Amino acid sequence: MNVLADTNIWCLFFRSGQSTLSSLIEYDFLSTHPLVIGELSVGNLPKRRQTLLDFKAFPSVRPASFTETHHFIENNQLYGKGLQWNDLNILASVVASSDTLLWTEDKRLAAVAEQFDIAYTPDY
Repeated sequence: MNVLADTNIWCLFFRSGQSTLSSLIEYDFLSTHPLVIGELSVGNLPKRRQTLLDFKAFPSVRPASFTETHHFIENNQLYGKGLQWNDLNILASVVASSDTLLWTEDKRLAAVAEQFDIAYTPDY
């Protein structure tokens, strides 16, 4: 099992640390997604150059294509739920992955991830 940490989890990690994320990194249970790295790359990252290089070390979930994401939204009636395109592309990517869960603090995204039985909820 791998866990894809959403952008908001990484923001918490960079701001104040996050022991669960640290453990996932240490035990090689962490995956990433190009959209998460893209969202993070427009912010102020600590040790920016090294952090961006470090992201390349994590396995990446295959991004859903535009067409796959669009079909995913339509087939599952995920429109009008207050979710953004990036959220739904990440969700579609994780759903298509056979061994990955999604960890997010976004309540709307977490609720939909639970519906698909792919939500990661750490034991704090």
